[in-house]
Parts: sequence; C-alpha cells; structure tokens
Amino acid sequence: MDAMSTRVIIGSSNEKIIKQLGLFLIENGLNVIGEATSGHDLLRKVHTVYPDLAIVDYKLKGMNGHELSEIIIGERLCPVIALISHGEIEHFINLSQEPTFVPLIKPCSKQMLIGTVDLLVKTSKSIEMLEKQLDQLKTKTNTDAVIEKAKQLLNENMNLTEEEAHRRIQKQSMDKGISKIKIAEAIILMYEG
Repeated sequence: MDAMSTRVIIGSSNEKIIKQLGLFLIENGLNVIGEATSGHDLLRKVHTVYPDLAIVDYKLKGMNGHELSEIIIGERLCPVIALISHGEIEHFINLSQEPTFVPLIKPCSKQMLIGTVDLLVKTSKSIEMLEKQLDQLKTKTNTDAVIEKAKQLLNENMNLTEEEAHRRIQKQSMDKGISKIKIAEAIILMYEG
C-alpha cells in the first residue's frame, strides 16, 4: 500500500498536536481522513470511516488512549500507534504482543513515526492476506472432506470405487450445472437422511 492511499485518523485532546501531526502526515503523503479530541468521538469515526491506521495520544477526553487502543485492537478495526510518555508505557503492557499495535515514546523523530506508519500498515495488510488465505484453505478442506464423505457413501451403498464415485459426482455436477459440494451434500443427505 503506498502512502497516498494510507488513510489515517488522529486523536489527541490537544488540538495543536492534531493540527501539527495532521499537517506532517499530509506532507508525507498520507491521507488524514479524520481527527478527534475525544476518545468516544474518535471511536465513532473509526467505526464510520474505516481508516487504515489510527494514531492516538494517551490524553484524550472521555476515554484515554489505552482504553481506546484496547477497543480498536480488540475489535480488529485498524492498527494503532499510541503516542505516549515514558510514564504511560506501563498502561500498554497488555497490548505489547499485538502485531497491529505500536507504542511510540514522545517525543519521537518524524522519520521514526513515518517508518512506523509504513511498517504497521504493511504488517496489517500481510496479516489480512494470510487470514484470507487461511479462510480459503479451511473452506477447501471442508469442501474436500464433504466430497470424500460422499464418495465413501457411494462406495458403501453402490459398490463404486473411489474413482467411479468421483466421476459420478463430477458428471452430476456438470449435468446439473451445480457445484460438486452441492452434489456431495445431496448424496450425504440421501444416505444419512
């Protein structure tokens, strides 16, 4: 994902920080799509605009940056960079193992912030891609298991070999214009009721 398409939302109780950070991010090619001084307002915006990344200050009105980060990460809404002081790091220990959460100690260099944004967005996209591949593998494994079960039932009830059962399912699928999984499910339903 290139920087221009990275959609960022910013939260801090200090409007000056929001303006400076927003300007810096825009100057570095990021798309700032929202900002808020209240934790509740920022959470509403995250639920509405689906950013690629949230950058939150620990100090927010109504809900601190830790509480907000826990919700955003817990609901898997987007990656979070929390801008915190040395004294606030202890509040984030429970999030330290989350791959889509990074606490940055203030003040941090601009290069550190941009590098962290880039790395976190790439990590998040990689995780999404791996999860999608895992879902596809689970679906394929489930499909294969259903077809195997149907072939086994055809073998037991019609004395077909595995190859004959496979061809029968394949032929019915082509003849009827429906997927092999649907044919297999119908066979299972027919024999197991």
